[in-house]
Amino acid sequence: MATPGHHEAAVTYYDRYSGILLTGDTIYPGRLYVFDWPGFVRSIDRLAGWCARRPVTYLLGCHIEMTTTPGVDYPAGWSYQPDEPPLQLTTEHLRQVQATLKAYNLQPGRYVLLQTIITPAG
Repeated sequence: MATPGHHEAAVTYYDRYSGILLTGDTIYPGRLYVFDWPGFVRSIDRLAGWCARRPVTYLLGCHIEMTTTPGVDYPAGWSYQPDEPPLQLTTEHLRQVQATLKAYNLQPGRYVLLQTIITPAG
């Protein structure tokens, strides 16, 4: 399914056999750079609604930028990341991102969550 926000061509794939949702750069443990804020909000809402209707075991993004300390990420471009958390996230994490966006009136901003930092790009 199309999930623009980080990039206009972003997509998310679902493996119905394993229940894994492959989210690319849309959601993962790290800094979520958002280029298209309205598109990102719509994508998060679409994913949350989609997950509510299907069995999802994990969300898997394409990389990790967070440390095991909640809310603390590695510096941009850092290649040595010895204390990374696991890549997999749950649908609860997706709901937390959605709730954070709604709590701040869907406005662009830098929002620090336990496993994700949402930030406008550019």
